[in-house]
Amino acid sequence: MALRRLWMMCVVALFLATAVAPAFAQETSPPEPLAGEEARDQALLDAADSIAEQVSRIRGLPLLNEIPRGVKDREELRTMLIEQLHDEIPEAIFVAEEQMFKRLGLFGPEVNYRQLMLDLLTEQIAGFYDQSAKELYIMVGLPEQLQHSAMAHEIFHAIQDQHFDIGALLAPFSSQENGDFALARMALIEGDATVLMIDYVLYEEKTLPAGRALSAADIPMIAAMLLEMDTEQLAAAEQLGGSAMIGVNTDGVPSLTDSVLGSAPRIVRDLLLFPYVEGMRFVLRARANRTWTDVDAIYTNAPVSTSQILHPERYFAGELPLDVRFDASEALAEYEPMFDSVLGELQLRSWLATHADVYTHLPEPGPAAEGWRGDRLLGYRNEQDQVVAVHVSSWESEDDAREFAQYQAQIAEARYGTSTSHQTGTHGESWCLRHGPETDGHRVYVERWGELVLLIEGAPSTLDEEGAEIDPTTYLARQAVWSSLSRMPFEGTLRDREAAAREDIAEDATSSPNPHPGADDPSP
Repeated sequence: MALRRLWMMCVVALFLATAVAPAFAQETSPPEPLAGEEARDQALLDAADSIAEQVSRIRGLPLLNEIPRGVKDREELRTMLIEQLHDEIPEAIFVAEEQMFKRLGLFGPEVNYRQLMLDLLTEQIAGFYDQSAKELYIMVGLPEQLQHSAMAHEIFHAIQDQHFDIGALLAPFSSQENGDFALARMALIEGDATVLMIDYVLYEEKTLPAGRALSAADIPMIAAMLLEMDTEQLAAAEQLGGSAMIGVNTDGVPSLTDSVLGSAPRIVRDLLLFPYVEGMRFVLRARANRTWTDVDAIYTNAPVSTSQILHPERYFAGELPLDVRFDASEALAEYEPMFDSVLGELQLRSWLATHADVYTHLPEPGPAAEGWRGDRLLGYRNEQDQVVAVHVSSWESEDDAREFAQYQAQIAEARYGTSTSHQTGTHGESWCLRHGPETDGHRVYVERWGELVLLIEGAPSTLDEEGAEIDPTTYLARQAVWSSLSRMPFEGTLRDREAAAREDIAEDATSSPNPHPGADDPSP
């Protein structure tokens, strides 16, 4: 699933952290004592200033710039978030993604994707950073501990932005172009801020510093607990603040299953939680037996795939993915392109797990995605809103490719209740399945060729009176893919895109009457 700024806003609401929060402006105290709401609001703003100093000291990075901040209630923040949703994300993006993931069985037919995102967006608002106005809004009414830990998380995003330029980190690829890249970069950003939030609470509770232990990463028992906790425990702990993560004040922990997120499709849950849960684990592992200066250095060569986040040893070994490119439009003349993105290991794993949740005879999906090297998913749609999905993935070995291809064949058989026909050759093998009526059916085609796997889902199929296929779409799409396929080292693609992004940022800064350094936001 392609990520976008909506994802950032949803996570603000759900897990008390803004996507990119700037520094706080220093405000002088009013000459006369305040009362009522004014006193309450001023207390929150003063607390923000104090927390900013603490966060800078804990992380060893100074707060460089100042920015205005304000206080709003829940309804005001909700209205602002919904307005940004409507302004920044065209309806066509929601429609395309909803249709694509219904085609793959990742969404049920009842899912209204845009409404789901609205529900997620407004479920648990805790604060909001308006990227256009460059202003952070703090929500009134939260318990003090929760409010302060949320502020610590938000303030650290400001420090990250000032020191490492979050806009430049995210700029090379839009989240629609490469959702895996966006997830990996956000995992570093949000994972680092989550560890900082935990450390902030530990400092407040006088658990830190403890001798040479300056972070939760330096305390083996706490680090091990954080690395082993499951997603629901971590999400609930994030909502309560760092105390819950070390076993303090755990009574009444909110249940993930009782939330909108808990009832959302698995792939939505996985994408929203990944930057916090797996990002935190990546940063803890990167920080183990190292210093924060070593972690800071990661920003100069940030992760580019969820595989690097899930397997930090791959990041430190410099293992980069492949840029997979192909075009099937020549074979689909009656269809228009409507989706083009990279899924990556996390989304492939979620894809398989979605079906394993329904069809319990399917094996554990994790290993089937671990050998990922690169992929691309294209979607095509005709005037009747029929969607054809074409996916090509590259794997570390033929065995890894075979495991993924076999899993996809098993998914097709489980979804459509019929067997695939399986053919083998010297260098590859294929699985084909047909479902639906004779004159208006569809095909699922899976082919492994060496360490490559091709999946075509939803191509039209029509049988003649003898039961033979007379629609050539699947065959033509297969030919178009293999004839146009290329695999290039990702390093070159990234270098080119970074150069283009720098030019765009420079041009925007020059044309803007009031450029704001270090807080550029890539277009969705």
